[in-house]
Amino acid sequence: MAVTQLSQVTTTLETLLAANIERRMGGALTVNTSSVSPLDVSPTTNLVNIFLYHLHPEGKPDVAEEPAVNPPRPAFFSKPLTLHYHLTTHQSSGNLPHLSEQDLLGHALATLLDHSELDEDLAIGSVPVFEDALVGADNCFEIEVVVKAGSEALNVWPAYDGGSVRPSLYFRVKNVRLQPEMPQELSGPILTIGDATLPNMGPRLYRISSTITATLPGAGGTAQRQFTRTPAELFLGAGPDDRTLVLRGTSIARFVDIELTVPVGDAMETFRVDFEANAANGWAIDDERGEVRVTIGAVVDRPVAGVMQPLSLEPGDAQIRVLTSETMMQDGEPVPFEIPSNRLPFTLNPHVAQATLVSGRRFRLDLDGDFDLETMAPPDTHASFLRLALSGAIYNVRDTAASLEAGEAAIAGPRRVDYVLFDDADENALAYLQLWIRNAVSQPFWVGGA
Repeated sequence: MAVTQLSQVTTTLETLLAANIERRMGGALTVNTSSVSPLDVSPTTNLVNIFLYHLHPEGKPDVAEEPAVNPPRPAFFSKPLTLHYHLTTHQSSGNLPHLSEQDLLGHALATLLDHSELDEDLAIGSVPVFEDALVGADNCFEIEVVVKAGSEALNVWPAYDGGSVRPSLYFRVKNVRLQPEMPQELSGPILTIGDATLPNMGPRLYRISSTITATLPGAGGTAQRQFTRTPAELFLGAGPDDRTLVLRGTSIARFVDIELTVPVGDAMETFRVDFEANAANGWAIDDERGEVRVTIGAVVDRPVAGVMQPLSLEPGDAQIRVLTSETMMQDGEPVPFEIPSNRLPFTLNPHVAQATLVSGRRFRLDLDGDFDLETMAPPDTHASFLRLALSGAIYNVRDTAASLEAGEAAIAGPRRVDYVLFDDADENALAYLQLWIRNAVSQPFWVGGA
């Protein structure tokens, strides 16, 4: 429960205030934010400024967050802090800007009162409030609005602005813990860590995301739009812009390997990715500080009994982790070893390429990728493996594609699914299609609408 940079707390507060005030105002305005001294504010419209003017420790830290640290020392303890902020609002346009500033101040106060606790799950609409770097560390901040007497509130302004008074409010953020230092030596047993992850001692993943581009219908025709998926949903066979997993975390810049766990038939297989050997399959990796981007192909060559063999990725639940190389001291000698990160889950999803008419009211879905539905599906129980819905109507999945009737669907090839419309369905009407394979759903896709 620690932060590496206090500025991450401030930017999180800026996101909270901007997103919630805009929501309260019904999206009628765009709220700008800054975090400078009120003396240094640059005039702009609808500005909320929060100034960190004071901070202090809260209690005395006395416990190391990493139990392997021996002996424990204060440098290895997280530091509990309370941060004190001064909030002002600023308006540079309009006939009565001072009244607009009062409105903004009221919405800012309501935001702080309504969100007295902040954690990584908080989102305003579709906007996540926490900075990415704070996610995955069990951070939970407490906000408390500070009530000052009228004279006390007025007395602060001569020091700021030569007596120019501006309405404002004060609040503090508690339960902020500053990241401790990383110990350079641990006791000997920690070197035999197996699959364990060392807290604050090596790579840690806290976020995995991806994108998917969908073609959306509309009154003026179709339009393409890209959506971010967090946790990641990787759609097999999708275009080059939608085949990348973005991993964010700490101590992941010096990775050694990427390890994947993916579904294979009715089991799971774990392997390390050889990006050089898989470059021709579309695999690539790019790392920056705090971020690793892994581009994935539909097929991966991985070692089986020492020989590289191809594996076609299949839809379903998957996991990823990174492994870094570290050196620690044991008996006065440097000992190199690998430290694995925690595993993050993501899904490999089917990607619909097209829907075409077969005959009558029978249609066919063609899927991208390289997997084989006919070998993947469990015998005689295809309905437990695959589901299909059009405009919310669930189709009955059969084990054979022969003689399908209305409202039925079946696997009709390695990456083909046939279905026959319900009797009351309008084949020319626009319908939202969803295909699940092992509970992993296809990208947003529409059929019909002729």
